[in-house]
Amino acid sequence: MLPAMAERWAVVGAGLTGLVAALRLSQAGRRVTVYERYPAPGGLVATFEVGGERLECFYHHVFTSDRELLALAAELGLAGEIEWLPSRMGIFTAGRMWDFGTPASLLRFHPLPLADKVRFALATLRLRQARRPEPFEAVTAIAWLERHSGKRATEVVWRPLLEQKFAAKADTVSMAWLWHKIHVRGRSRGRGGLDERLGLMRGSFGRLVEALAARVVAAGGELRLAEPVRRIAPDSAGVRVTTNRGEGVFDAALFTAAPSELGRVLGEGFDADSRERLAGIDHTAALCAVLELDRPLSPYYWLNVADAGMPFGGVIEHTNIVPAARYGGRHVVYLSKYMFESHPLWSASAEAVWRAFAPHLPRINPAFSQSWVLDRHCFKAANAQPVVTCAYTQRRPAFATPVPGLFHACMAQIYPEDRGQNYAIRLGAAAARRVMEETR
Repeated sequence: MLPAMAERWAVVGAGLTGLVAALRLSQAGRRVTVYERYPAPGGLVATFEVGGERLECFYHHVFTSDRELLALAAELGLAGEIEWLPSRMGIFTAGRMWDFGTPASLLRFHPLPLADKVRFALATLRLRQARRPEPFEAVTAIAWLERHSGKRATEVVWRPLLEQKFAAKADTVSMAWLWHKIHVRGRSRGRGGLDERLGLMRGSFGRLVEALAARVVAAGGELRLAEPVRRIAPDSAGVRVTTNRGEGVFDAALFTAAPSELGRVLGEGFDADSRERLAGIDHTAALCAVLELDRPLSPYYWLNVADAGMPFGGVIEHTNIVPAARYGGRHVVYLSKYMFESHPLWSASAEAVWRAFAPHLPRINPAFSQSWVLDRHCFKAANAQPVVTCAYTQRRPAFATPVPGLFHACMAQIYPEDRGQNYAIRLGAAAARRVMEETR
C-alpha cells in the first residue's frame, strides 16, 4: 500500500514535457505514473538507426540560447555530448538554390532587386533587435512583412515559406510567431549575422530522452509504455484514468498531449465552452521522408524551399553538419512537409509519398538519380505545429481545466516561442511547480 501522505499523480504523455514534469514531481515526493501510447518515450524526439547510429525521425538541433535544454543535459551528464557545429543555409527559389541567411548572401540573391534587398535587411534587423512580442501580436505576418519588407520580398521569400508551414492558414499566422523565429536565429549567430553554430547530440537527442526516462524511474516514477489513455473523468477520490489495460484513480493528473487529444479523452465530461476552446487551436501535421544516399544532394544543411510547385518545404541534409562517416558513409537527407490531416499525403503510404517527392529532387540537384538512394523512410506526426494566430494569448489553452485535479501542459501553450525541445523542457518544469502549488 502507498504511504498515507503520498500523492499519486498521473502524467499523460512521455514526451519531453511529460518526462520533465514527472521527474520534478517524483523528486518532490509524489508517486508518479507516466502513460505513453507509443512503445518508446520521446514524442517528436523518436529515433531510428542509420548505419549503426541512432538518428532522430524528425530533424533536431538546438541553439546557443537554449538554456533549459543545456541545463538538463548537464544534470543528466550529457552536456559534453552536444557538439556545436557550423551550418550553412540556403533557399530554393526562381528555379535554383541560393546562399541565404547572411548579409553577403543577400547581396548575391538575384531574385530581389537592390531596393528590395535593403528593405528586407532593415526589416530583418528590426525583428532581431525587438525584445518583446507585443508589437507583433495583433498583426498577421503577411501584413507586417508586406509593409516593412516589401511586397516583392514577401511574395518571393516569406509567403511560400509560411504556406509550406501552415498551408491554407498561412494568412492567419501572427507576426509574433515569425518574430521569435527570426529573433532566436539571430541570437545563435555571431556579430554581423555570421558564424552560426547549432548544437547536435552525438547519437541523437534520443539519448537525452533515455537518460531522462531512466532518471524518472530511479526517482520512483513508473513508465507505462504502449498504454494509451482512453478516458479521463472526475472521481470522488480524484481523477480516474482509463487506459487500454485498465484504470487507476489519482490525486491529480497532468495531460501533456495536444488540445484535441484532451477533448477526445474527456468527451462529454468537459463543458461545451471548454471543448470549443480546445477545438479552436489548429495544428499542422509533420511528414518527413528520410533518405539514405550514397553521395551528397546539396551543399546546405538547411535549404528552405520557397517554391509553391515543390511538394516539400525543407531539405535538411543532416550529414552536411555531422560527418557521414558516423552513419556508415551514408548521406542523410530529410524532406520535410507540414500539412493539415485533410491533405492526401497524410493518409498516403510511404511509397506514395516517395512517388510524390522523387520527381522534384532533380530540381535540387540535376544529377540526382534514384540509384543514389540506399534506403528511405517515412515518418508522420499529428499535431506537430500549432497555428499561432493574432491575439493568441486570448486563445491558447488554459493550464487548469474545469475537471478538478486535472491540468494541461502542451506545446500549444508555448508562446511567443515556437515549439521545440528547449521550451518543452521549460514547460514541463513549470507545470510541475504549478500543479504542486495548485494542489497544496
